[in-house]
Amino acid sequence: MTNILRDVGEDYRNGRVYLPQNELRAFGIEESEMASGRVTDKWRAFMRFQIERTRNLYAFSWPGVRLLGRSGRLAVAAALDFYSGILDDIERHDFDVFNRRAHLSARGKLSRLLSVWWRLSRM
Repeated sequence: MTNILRDVGEDYRNGRVYLPQNELRAFGIEESEMASGRVTDKWRAFMRFQIERTRNLYAFSWPGVRLLGRSGRLAVAAALDFYSGILDDIERHDFDVFNRRAHLSARGKLSRLLSVWWRLSRM
C-alpha cells in the first residue's frame, strides 16, 4: 500500500490509478483533481485515511515478525519500518505525491535499521 500511495503521481502520468475508486468517490476526488497535481483538503483527508489504514496493517503484522525464522526476521522488520518512514515523509510534505516521490535518506534508513535491530534483539 505504501508503494501505491508513494507513486500516485508517477502512476497517474503513466495512465495507471491503483487507488480504490469507490474510496476516491467517497472523498469526492475526481480524476481531474488528480490530473492537476494539486493537494487539496479532500486529498489530504483521503491520504490521512489511507495512511492510517496502512499503519494499522503494519502494527497488526508486527507481532508476526517474531514468528519468522531468525534469518528473515531483520529484513521483514526493516521493510515494515522503512515503509512506515515513507508514510511519514508523505505526511511531512503535505501529502504531495504528485510532484515529488517520498523516500528515506540513506542516513534515515541506517538509523531505522539500527532501531529495528535493537528492537528485534530484545524479542
